[in-house]
Amino acid sequence: MDVFEITFNPFNGAEVSHTGKTICDQSINNLLMAMRELNKDLIWLTISIENAYAIPLLTSAGFVFHICQEDKITLIHRLTDGALAPFAPTHTVGVGGFVQRENGDVLLIRDRMMNGKGFKLPGGYVDAGEGIEQAAQREVFEETGIHAAFDSLVGMVSKHPHQFNKTNLYIICALNPSSFEINIQDTMEIETAVWMRPADFIADNDSSRFHRHLVESLIDKNGLGKNSFRFEFQSQAMREMFLI
Repeated sequence: MDVFEITFNPFNGAEVSHTGKTICDQSINNLLMAMRELNKDLIWLTISIENAYAIPLLTSAGFVFHICQEDKITLIHRLTDGALAPFAPTHTVGVGGFVQRENGDVLLIRDRMMNGKGFKLPGGYVDAGEGIEQAAQREVFEETGIHAAFDSLVGMVSKHPHQFNKTNLYIICALNPSSFEINIQDTMEIETAVWMRPADFIADNDSSRFHRHLVESLIDKNGLGKNSFRFEFQSQAMREMFLI
């Protein structure tokens, strides 16, 4: 039997979850008819991976993909042309850790995709349900073994296009270290980690121009301001906002 749970939202839309065992053409048509009678503009319909067989039925009825997770997918149907459908993910979010010790050395890593050359700031993607502060501290510890406490946001970069043609927001956090002995936790990803004098890193042509510019710009900096650095792409134009 088809069972739909429906709640209404401020966008004059219906958020629908399927809780039955099967989905058929008739139940989809009944749902569309009922929402049109209520003069709704939009339907969000979420189905579990177990009901993925119904995706062709839904797309044939006018639904399109909106949000995909590992165990479920949300499709939308605009009952009114141009109806607003917010909340679709458009960005990935990453953090970088800017960690300096008292003598000025900066904490840097080399991952196994860098072909044995150069260094960069530790960092990675923010996990689902994780805050920026926690992500920066976690990434620094996993990649270097250094315990460091979040201090402040010192930079933000917006890059497009990025992976999967999404925009990437890269947020650089200053952290204060409370330990100094490197002990890499994620040895599958990270090849080596070092403390290095900023001047030596900035002069290292084997390291990425982007990360060298970051470190040079962040030394003795407080607060955020627009920066003139421009990315170079061979095949695609890139729009960017760079705050440090």
